[in-house]
Amino acid sequence: MDYYYDVLLNFQEKYCMFYEWDKDDVIDYIKKIPLYHVDQKTLQHLISKIIQVSSSFLKEIENKTKLKQNNYLKYTAIFSDGKNSLALEFNDDGLCINKSSLLLDDEVNISEFMYNISISKLDYKIIKEDVLNKETRQELKIKNILKIEINNMYNNQEYSKLKYIYLEWFNELLDNIDKMYENMINKLNDHLTMKEYNIYELIKLSYNNV
Repeated sequence: MDYYYDVLLNFQEKYCMFYEWDKDDVIDYIKKIPLYHVDQKTLQHLISKIIQVSSSFLKEIENKTKLKQNNYLKYTAIFSDGKNSLALEFNDDGLCINKSSLLLDDEVNISEFMYNISISKLDYKIIKEDVLNKETRQELKIKNILKIEINNMYNNQEYSKLKYIYLEWFNELLDNIDKMYENMINKLNDHLTMKEYNIYELIKLSYNNV
């Protein structure tokens, strides 16, 4: 079995690129982890599908991933097609439960290492499509915070705050509170613009001034 050493991984339910890692994420410092060379089609499946590996593969990687603290992750491995890489974590049934991208330096190192590793045929089956987010984690986070704040203002009947936010956002006022609320919530179903970012910063500033 081949291994890769000293790598940072950020396991999430949804695959995200390293530049979307958040300061609040739990980053695992891995001292040693199994490494597999797979073909391009397999790697695309690992990224875009929810897959389940065989019990024999689970046994092969069981407790082979060593953390910096000398603890172990039960079922994890890194897979690469020589161009791109990702790490997967599986449950006891072989179902992929978490994915992690790799930092750029590790991507480059592993790609070079693949020249010396034969391609393995991974025993797996596709369970379903893994719906990838079209928006960044930061965008989704901002949308979620805005929705929570708007809902709180509306449900707590803080209409003066709601009107102020609406005025800053849409540059107009409506007499109908329900219509303002509806417009704001609907707007968050679209892609974020600088207006939404400004409202987000405005709400953050209001908390800082409390």
